[in-house]
Amino acid sequence: MNRNAVFWRVVSGELPLPPAAKTLGWQFVRYDEGAREIHVAYTAEATLTNPLGNVQGGILSAMLDDCMGPVIYATLPPNKIAVTVESKTIFIRPASPGKILGTGKIEHIKGNLCFTSGQLSDTSGRVLATATAIFRIGKLRWNGLIIPSSVANGMIKWKLRRYKKE
Repeated sequence: MNRNAVFWRVVSGELPLPPAAKTLGWQFVRYDEGAREIHVAYTAEATLTNPLGNVQGGILSAMLDDCMGPVIYATLPPNKIAVTVESKTIFIRPASPGKILGTGKIEHIKGNLCFTSGQLSDTSGRVLATATAIFRIGKLRWNGLIIPSSVANGMIKWKLRRYKKE
């Protein structure tokens, strides 16, 4: 676990949640370093439903991505990123608006590829959907240039100052 990671600055409230996470109603619950597993919760609003009144499948896939990505980001230094290169979702039962619990787990890392799994369940523990995904871990780049750790840390400090002023 890297407590200097951008992820932990978001969890602590030093940095704002990304807009997609806000839309999904993302909330951090806990991180288990030994199991390489993260637990999150979502508040699925009625605006995220399909015509049948269930949470739309693409939204559930996005929630799963937002379980599996953060479990990687909890460990990365500020100058590294993880991008989804492949994802597969299995829908098991309809999800109703309200609280949805999510788990993301690192299954295996080989080179710059990280293999993950995720699960969404309702508050009764019934599994709603599962997923597997492969993420590519790479260096943070801006305009094609690799950003060193010291610059990435400076960018975070600058963003923190701007966020505190707002």
